[in-house]
Amino acid sequence: MREGALKVSLIAGVFILVGCANAPANKDERKDQDNVSTVEATVITPSYIEKRLRLVGTVKGENEVLVFPDMGGRLLKLNVRDGQYVRKGQVVALVDRSAPGVDIRPLTVISPASGYVQVLVRDIGTAVSKDKPIMKIVDKRRLKVVVGVPEPFAGGVRKGTPVYVEGIRTYVSSVSPALDPRTRTLVVEAMLKGGRFIPGQSASVDVVVERKDGTVVVPVSALVGGVKKGVFVVRGNKVKYVPVQPGITTSNKVEITSGLSFGDTVVVFGAASLKDGQRVRVVMVSGEEGK
Repeated sequence: MREGALKVSLIAGVFILVGCANAPANKDERKDQDNVSTVEATVITPSYIEKRLRLVGTVKGENEVLVFPDMGGRLLKLNVRDGQYVRKGQVVALVDRSAPGVDIRPLTVISPASGYVQVLVRDIGTAVSKDKPIMKIVDKRRLKVVVGVPEPFAGGVRKGTPVYVEGIRTYVSSVSPALDPRTRTLVVEAMLKGGRFIPGQSASVDVVVERKDGTVVVPVSALVGGVKKGVFVVRGNKVKYVPVQPGITTSNKVEITSGLSFGDTVVVFGAASLKDGQRVRVVMVSGEEGK
């Protein structure tokens, strides 16, 4: 009887010891599992980044010509209306040059180019002169945008520089040889391809003032830290904090000039809550998704 009781006590003691020995290990394991964060990461490959300057430009016809009378007088008649197509040499208006007691044949105003009419002087009887245009002839079949680039950025703009007009990519086709002394801007033009533009319209213009190709680019969301920036690089199932030096920065992307290499796997979403050495569960995203 005593022998049976002793065996039961020994077995119970063994279970208690095993349970005590395993309890801390299971607790630590659960703690490790609780500290695993799910993050999104991407592999760094050569990319590009553009720094854009947003401006407001004006849409114009590729060819726009102002129409002046050869001599002064009063507008007698308009032979055309707004939006009408006219041909070069067509009579578009008559000017009365008569004076009290003197009857003079009306002066004809000739269109110097073919295009669409924009009337500038509408009221019959209005005084006109050879220095005051009465209408504009616009070739709206081919349109361009004209914009002034501020002096600090003018040096980075040249013929062929990419621009985005209302989101449509095109290129600078003409650059003024000098700054406008009144506005201290460099006037540039870009031909428009597609889009619903009309002459005289204001348009949002993003001018590319700086571009880097074949460089390391990550989303802004990958950066952590204050003055000194860094990112988290995935090493196995953990992350390592790596200090970096940012370069060109846009609203959603940033160039990294030092600290990262092509082939590194960088946390792009979820980095703000991480600590160096923390275990992570990684969801890979493509470079385009990450940027």
